[in-house]
Amino acid sequence: MAKTIFITGATGYVGCHLAHRFLADGHTVLALVRPKKGNSVQARIETAVTQVGPLPPETLANLIPIPGTVEDSAESLASSIRAQFSGPIDELWHSAAIFNFKERERPLVEATNIEGTRHQLDLACQINAANTPPRFFYISTAYCLGSQFNDPVPERIPGNITGFRSIYEWSKYSAERLVDQYQQDGRLEATIFRPSIVIGTPETAVLCNSGYYQVLTECRRLRTVLERSQGSQFNGNVQTRLLGNPHTPLNLVPIDFVVDGMVYLAHCTQLDAQQTNLFNIVNEQPPTIQEVHQALVRSLNMSGLKLVQSEQFEVESMNPIEKKINRRIAFQAPYMHEQIHFATDRFRQYVPQSILPSPNVDLAYIDQVNAIFLSQFDEDS
Repeated sequence: MAKTIFITGATGYVGCHLAHRFLADGHTVLALVRPKKGNSVQARIETAVTQVGPLPPETLANLIPIPGTVEDSAESLASSIRAQFSGPIDELWHSAAIFNFKERERPLVEATNIEGTRHQLDLACQINAANTPPRFFYISTAYCLGSQFNDPVPERIPGNITGFRSIYEWSKYSAERLVDQYQQDGRLEATIFRPSIVIGTPETAVLCNSGYYQVLTECRRLRTVLERSQGSQFNGNVQTRLLGNPHTPLNLVPIDFVVDGMVYLAHCTQLDAQQTNLFNIVNEQPPTIQEVHQALVRSLNMSGLKLVQSEQFEVESMNPIEKKINRRIAFQAPYMHEQIHFATDRFRQYVPQSILPSPNVDLAYIDQVNAIFLSQFDEDS
């Protein structure tokens, strides 16, 4: 049955894939789009969605941009929606977030990731007036419980969390607790999805510059800098150390697996509407840092990029280049050396392997994903 779905973050990586899937499935999509000078909200959202794949004009006609941001109040957002659409909304998917991690950015992170979530919750409570509120789906992260719950990260929201790796993790955990509180108060039916490190597939050309791709970008930048400085003397050997444990699993999960899992669960009639349903959407057989490193250096045709433990930097301090690249990937560094595992019991209770098998992110797969991402730089050069 066709639905009307309001989504935030639809110009982002996960959000644009979700919006494309909703449209392809025959739903009407109201997409919150931040206005930007020189580019209409209609153009921005259509560009984001159609880069996932082409859609016929009659399908794109069901894509309605709503100008605004998650920082806007629920009342303001409701007014913007009603200016474009007058019917009831069946589902609200909150995907928007910022990935800042520095302490000085805490006010911005709080305003966007926590208060922005509160605004979406309040919007869901009031948008349908006296009718049933839309179902609420919050896209969190599998890395929102700090270092206390690494083995495994449970599919629940523990209290009194400490040891967050970044203010981003803190903000997503705080937002999860908000969502859960609205559910407990009986105001909404809520579901929380926790994807791990989302990557593309060999079939998609949609690009992303965060997470794994930021590490790939910085390693490419390192190679380019050395190549330019050394000229014909450069042989691909970068002689640089990165903080990382070769044996640590790196939970790379393909975007199609994430979207398929979320959509399947959203349609699942067995979920208990009286509690917050929460699922880790992760790779149950992830590659190791060593395997990812092998694919990365092969893709960049470089050598001499070494993975080392933090103790080695105490024995021999970082040189200026190592300081720069390790600082640039500081947000990803904890996930490159901590042993982090995830529970998927609840996920598999509703999504069996026969329905959605675990993804196989092997060396060949990573090679293909890297090639797609790196091709953008070839086109730019």
